[in-house]
Amino acid sequence: MRQNIMKKISLVLMLAVILSGCKKWIDTDINIDPNNPADVSLPLLLPATQASMAFTYGGDMTRYEGIWMQHISGVERQMLGSDKYQVLESDINNLWNTLYGGSLINLKVMMEKAEELDAKHYMGVAKTLTAVNMLNISSVWGDVPYSDALNGREGNTKAKYDTQQEVYAAVNTLLDEAIALFGQDNPAGVVKPGADDLFYKGDIAKWTKLAKSMKVRAALHLSKKNGLGPVRDAINGGGLLEAGDDFMFAFGSASSEWNPRYQFDVERGDIRVGKRIVDLMNATGDPRMAGYFAPNGDGVFVGSGPGEGNTAASFIGPAYAAQAAPVYLMNAYELKFIEAEAFFGTDNGRAAAAYNDGVKGSLAFHGVSDATWEADNAAETSATITLDKIMTGKYIALFMNLETWSDWRRTGIPSLGLPTEAALTETPRRYLYPLDETLYNTDNVPAGQTATSRVWWDSN
Repeated sequence: MRQNIMKKISLVLMLAVILSGCKKWIDTDINIDPNNPADVSLPLLLPATQASMAFTYGGDMTRYEGIWMQHISGVERQMLGSDKYQVLESDINNLWNTLYGGSLINLKVMMEKAEELDAKHYMGVAKTLTAVNMLNISSVWGDVPYSDALNGREGNTKAKYDTQQEVYAAVNTLLDEAIALFGQDNPAGVVKPGADDLFYKGDIAKWTKLAKSMKVRAALHLSKKNGLGPVRDAINGGGLLEAGDDFMFAFGSASSEWNPRYQFDVERGDIRVGKRIVDLMNATGDPRMAGYFAPNGDGVFVGSGPGEGNTAASFIGPAYAAQAAPVYLMNAYELKFIEAEAFFGTDNGRAAAAYNDGVKGSLAFHGVSDATWEADNAAETSATITLDKIMTGKYIALFMNLETWSDWRRTGIPSLGLPTEAALTETPRRYLYPLDETLYNTDNVPAGQTATSRVWWDSN
């Protein structure tokens, strides 16, 4: 400590000598921080934004909903409180600030730079990622700032809130615009995504598939309002993600590149896997268990029940919480489960085939395809398929994915029991608005919202 102080004092003295001896000399670059440059190029901005986004979604964005959906369970300290529905505005304060002050502001800068350069493909990527962020943000908070947001540089630090209906309309517009941009040639000599694109390495065909697939997901969210017809139409339009096109981010084994769930387990260690999903998978001997769950001290897979606080339960497994485990934002097999739900009741044969493909696709993705197990658990027909099977199969396949919460709010499947000593009488249906917003943007924050209030698309 003393050595550092002496270095700082020496630096101050040196600057004093220089400035007193050369009063007429002014270096315009003297106050530029090399670690905080005033301008960043698109190839540098894109990977940093993608990494931040993936870390956020693998961390705070899915941690609380993962507990409430009983994929995971808080067993000690703050996380045990969350397991018992002790919901606070401060819990998600950092999440909100990271999304708006990190990913979204970076994407706004990307769009401005891309438009200035006529970099059509960067513009398409920025619009797609903005749509992904706003879709997820609105799905968990409801009405949120969008049209008036991200204008702090212009002095607007108190953004008005758009309705969820308006946000979803904006998401679809962004995705349509992105698809149109991806369909155009990037001007010769103008920078375009390549190795700096940590999701798809500049593969515009895959970005197009992602944008179209996100339109399917958004239509499904709105199915309580608009029915499943728009979902079927979007699926029938084709051009969606296929095996190998998964929207995911690969982390690394270096300490600065760790998967956020691994990092949380190392630093906190107060989360285990949930009893609900462990019991479901144990019942069938599901071959994905070794990837989902780590054996406990007795060498078996055990989940902690809601509110139980079982510290002897299993930690999250290596497919999701190893040092270099990816974070999955959208897998191709999710679309098969969406197809199964969308066509159930109108074409049960197609629904059954899509369900079977979804289950098999999930097993193949995890490298555990098993013909014998699939013959018993992924061989539905038009006569045997049910909505409960579809949604339960999706609940298992989308382990710790934000969509599980959206699905449960829409369908009530799977049935989830209340935790021991629950602070609420029902499972939370939304995130609270963050403390910073309620303190500093009071006039714009929608009033009267609790953790069990329903967002617009969740209301009957």
